[in-house]
Amino acid sequence: MLATSTTLPIIAGVTGSATTGIFSMLGAVDRVAVLPVKHGRVAPRLLRGGTMGSESVRIAFRRFGSGPNLLLIAGEHGSMTSWDPQVLLELAAYYRVTVFDLPEIGYSAPSTRPETVPFLADLTAGLIWSLGLSQPTVVGWGFGGEIAMSLVERHPGLVWRLVLADATPGGPVSRRPGTGVANMLGSPSATRVELSRLFFPPGADSARSSWLADVAGVSPDDITAPAIDQQDALVAESYRSDTVARGLGAIGIPTLIFAGSDDEVVPVVNSRQLARWIAHSRLDVFSGAGYAAIFQYGSDFVAELTAFTGA
Repeated sequence: MLATSTTLPIIAGVTGSATTGIFSMLGAVDRVAVLPVKHGRVAPRLLRGGTMGSESVRIAFRRFGSGPNLLLIAGEHGSMTSWDPQVLLELAAYYRVTVFDLPEIGYSAPSTRPETVPFLADLTAGLIWSLGLSQPTVVGWGFGGEIAMSLVERHPGLVWRLVLADATPGGPVSRRPGTGVANMLGSPSATRVELSRLFFPPGADSARSSWLADVAGVSPDDITAPAIDQQDALVAESYRSDTVARGLGAIGIPTLIFAGSDDEVVPVVNSRQLARWIAHSRLDVFSGAGYAAIFQYGSDFVAELTAFTGA
């Protein structure tokens, strides 16, 4: 049972979740109670006596490394084990890195509330509070980028720096992926090998093989069919709604945007839109890279990120 208090919730470990071998530095999976933070606030509103109540969600996470806080938000059909562990190890040399799973992914419990991008942003704000992450830099990959943008829009002052990787603002003006790509990403039966062909473009076979070999070294999260269907519906809705896009002008913190020139999942034109609409932003397009541009150019990504944050 996860306890709650007026300070920070108690963190509970997940038995048998530790990684082994060269990726053992990534540590074991822990879980913590998280309460969504209301719009405009930076901390949850606790019940009398300091308890969270029934709206809290048990969120699974890993923390490793040392330095300034860095929080990573994965995208559609992804989990904390979708991040290239070699890149995570490089980041751990400069940051206290936190990766986590959205509700109903991996060891994270389902939410009792309908999921929307703003709700997931509010839940991420709650995770930042629950883990005591002071002024983190937040990296959002793909659909995780929309959550990250909504987080900054809805909770000013909570995030220090924003980093977007192959992300889109959503809304009707954004360019959608092709039907075949969208169907594959939203398919519960898609294998990691099939997904890797969406993440890396033709000609990047070496990078794709390296990513597959790396992620195979970490015990995978269970990404359930209902969770994939739910995320697919959220992504489809995000292209119909301009909830995130119309708030981009409110993002007042420095923002670094990465994109792959050959990304089929989030066409690079979307990242160019973000660079135009977000003040104090800079765009870096990796030539010949796809949706996993920050893995294909992992060392360059880490070098630019550390320069951007001064880590």
